[in-house]
Amino acid sequence: MAAGPRETAHSGIREVVNVAITMPEAIRLEVGQPDFDTPEHITEATVRAVRDGMTKYTETAGLKSLRELLVQKLASVNQIAADPSQINVTVGGVGGLAAAFLALLEPGDEVLVPDPAWPNYRLELSYSPAAMVNYPLRAERDFVPDVEELRNRITPQTKVLLINSPCNPTGAVFPRSAVEEIVALCQEHDLYLISDECYDEIVFEGEHVSPASLWRDGHVISVFTFSKTYAMTGYRVGYVVTNHELADVINKILEANMSCATSFAQKGAEAALQGPREPVLKMLAAYRRRRDVVDELLREYDMWTSTPRGAFYAMADVSGSGMDSRTFAFQLLDEKGVAVAPGTAFGTAAWDLVRISLASSEEDLREGIRRMKSFIGERSA
Repeated sequence: MAAGPRETAHSGIREVVNVAITMPEAIRLEVGQPDFDTPEHITEATVRAVRDGMTKYTETAGLKSLRELLVQKLASVNQIAADPSQINVTVGGVGGLAAAFLALLEPGDEVLVPDPAWPNYRLELSYSPAAMVNYPLRAERDFVPDVEELRNRITPQTKVLLINSPCNPTGAVFPRSAVEEIVALCQEHDLYLISDECYDEIVFEGEHVSPASLWRDGHVISVFTFSKTYAMTGYRVGYVVTNHELADVINKILEANMSCATSFAQKGAEAALQGPREPVLKMLAAYRRRRDVVDELLREYDMWTSTPRGAFYAMADVSGSGMDSRTFAFQLLDEKGVAVAPGTAFGTAAWDLVRISLASSEEDLREGIRRMKSFIGERSA
């Protein structure tokens, strides 16, 4: 069984954030939050909903009108066939993940979780009855899982495999062939597959493949959010899609722990789905330009690991400093005024890497990485 909430460490990202937020002049490259305003048509729809009295409870599963729109989005963007009763609207994607874990896991179960990975997987599993088993994502494979390494970690207790593509923190986008192999492995061992698709519409090259488009018998639980694609992080609207039986179990869990997602925020989510695509495309183009700038600088400064193909992150190699990434991150912030997320926050495999967020201005990215290079040079001189 995983360590309980009392024993589990706080997120290493938040530890850096909590210091950086007290430093008004700091260059903030640690935060996984779009630096764009929420598109105006979404804001207007949300404000209008409040003024129209849309401030009461909704169905636990979310507004029927929103879930009907999500059926269309899932079909067109993700090639997932679903009906509204298979969709639960949640408090952010994190709410969908937590509910999926609670719906599936029992004492003695094991969950395969990537390393490096978003720290909240570890935090959420800390209050589950299951054990977390890590599998590595390696830079030399562009942080795409090796199916044989996954196979070697499967035991009779393994019940769930968790994947995240496009990936936080690495920016990896799993190619179709890799997703097909992962699905086949889960079918072979009768595993549930939780697919965290938080960044499903932020892809620079290649395609995002949703596992549920390949495996339709109900073993895939797909989790999405409005936060990243539409710059709606504070709205806290996500959704989880699965078979009818699990959707009903998840609905009961959500009834117990959230009642429903915020009603007027759900109306904002409807506007996001129905409104113009230009703001989304503008943000995506900006992330792509910033990715190119960061990729070039990391290569030039001998900190490159892999070219991110989605999400809005890049991993930088700071091994030249001679420090672990947590020590590096706090000393960099203290001495150079640059905040980055330490790789140690994401597991054990990235102890000498840091995550840089592309959700920062190009100017801040250039200056922040320049200061990182200077800091490493001072340590290695």
